[in-house]
Amino acid sequence: MPNSHLRKAKILIVDDQDSKRLALASALEVLGQEIVMVSSGREALRAILRDDFAVILLDVRMPGMDGFETAGLIRSRQQTESTPIIFVTAHDRAESDMLGGYHLGAVDFIFAPIQADVLRAKVSVFVELHRKTMTVQAHERRLRQLEARQAQHELQKLSSAIEQSADPVVITNRDGLIEYVNAAFEQVTGYPPEEAIGQSIALLESGEHPTEYYDHMWDTIRRGKVYRGEFINKRKDGSLYHEERTITPIRDADGLITHYVSTGKDVTERRRMEEELRVLNASLEQRVRERTAQLEDVNHELEAYAYSISHDLRTPLRHIGSFVDLLGRNHQDDLPETARRYLKIIRDGAGQMEALIDGLLDFARTGRHEMRVQTVSLSVLLREVIHDLDQHHAGAGVQWTVQPLPEVCGDLISLRQVFMNLLSNAVKYSHGQSDPQVEIWATGDDQQVVIHVRDNGVGFNMAYHDKMFRVFQRLHNSVDFEGHGVGLAHVRRIVLRHGGRVWAESQEGQGATFSVALPRKVSAAPALTLSDMPESSESTQHA
Repeated sequence: MPNSHLRKAKILIVDDQDSKRLALASALEVLGQEIVMVSSGREALRAILRDDFAVILLDVRMPGMDGFETAGLIRSRQQTESTPIIFVTAHDRAESDMLGGYHLGAVDFIFAPIQADVLRAKVSVFVELHRKTMTVQAHERRLRQLEARQAQHELQKLSSAIEQSADPVVITNRDGLIEYVNAAFEQVTGYPPEEAIGQSIALLESGEHPTEYYDHMWDTIRRGKVYRGEFINKRKDGSLYHEERTITPIRDADGLITHYVSTGKDVTERRRMEEELRVLNASLEQRVRERTAQLEDVNHELEAYAYSISHDLRTPLRHIGSFVDLLGRNHQDDLPETARRYLKIIRDGAGQMEALIDGLLDFARTGRHEMRVQTVSLSVLLREVIHDLDQHHAGAGVQWTVQPLPEVCGDLISLRQVFMNLLSNAVKYSHGQSDPQVEIWATGDDQQVVIHVRDNGVGFNMAYHDKMFRVFQRLHNSVDFEGHGVGLAHVRRIVLRHGGRVWAESQEGQGATFSVALPRKVSAAPALTLSDMPESSESTQHA
């Protein structure tokens, strides 16, 4: 059955005799198709101009214009050159008519007298073929309509995107004459479309670029290459702006360049910020040079200060120590007990003063020591430090717990000093416990390693934790715990030179934990800062 949305197929019967037309129509009525009857070739030609026929039954012998002439005219029209034609002729003329008919493109012949079943069988084949053809054509028309609507939609979307783009879009012909600009072009340049279209793209040239700059651009795009560059352009009001521009050649179906499309981006504000940043960087570089010079002066002053202490203070200290020793040896029996106790206090004070001088000299040398960065196994380093402490009895009786430690990059000598100071402190402040314990472990991530040293000693008051890493600052009485207040300052300075940091946490009577964070990769050692200078304090001891 034909689809409901298709019309009935039309059958055209062309014969000059009424009886033959009616007989053919009667035989074909059962097919249920629309039948059109005409009596001459001329009427047939007019009919095919109005309608499309599934099949044409054409009498060969007609007066005026016979069937062969009519068939030739039908075949001459492009619209009907493939319409099936069945010639109707008598048996006695079959052979001569068939030769002429097939030559004109006949698809079949019907011979009189007409056999209705044979006629219906032949015609129904072409009616069904026509129905299928019409179905395919209708489907193809729907596809073409859908494709056309989709193409129109895509075209509208593309047009809207270009028109509403926040960046200028310009289309020129091969000679650089503007054929299209979007709304952003007017916003950036100040030229409305009616003033820009038809003008050369050179309308925007500011004169800030040499001729060779534009020659290179044109040479690139005329060779079919995409050009990307930055231009200093001129707006309609004469002001200048910076634009990053991409120019793409457009080719036709034959590959010939017909147009150029230019997409731009106004980067004036970015260029202004970059210039400000450049000026700021230049200023910062100058300030860094000045600051570096100041720090170099500080280093020289610190070095001079340290050597002054070394030479100027050691001599009187040695005199004091020497005369105390002479006085003790020569008049030991003559001196009362109180005098001998005073001499011991003088001797101990001179020794403490000399230890302070040694510590300060070590602290001053830290900044001058050239760091030799290498891979350092913390497990091996800590094992050596603990062995040294145990060998000198400083770590005697301490229970060590050392977790597996990673490798870091740093200066081996400096890191050894860091952990020697930290572990010595841990031993010193936990020595009074019945079971002194020191635990060492590591945490961290891809960027840094954090080494923790925890003891179960006396701890300290966290209210003063910010002072403990300063030179000559102590949180415990020197009578109870020996020291000169330089060790932790020394630790902080070395760790800072490695790009790390150090801190401590504690509660009085519950031990302390010192943590050192070291980067996995060490850059150039930072210069000495003013915060590394010795600081004075109203009090250097806290009970």
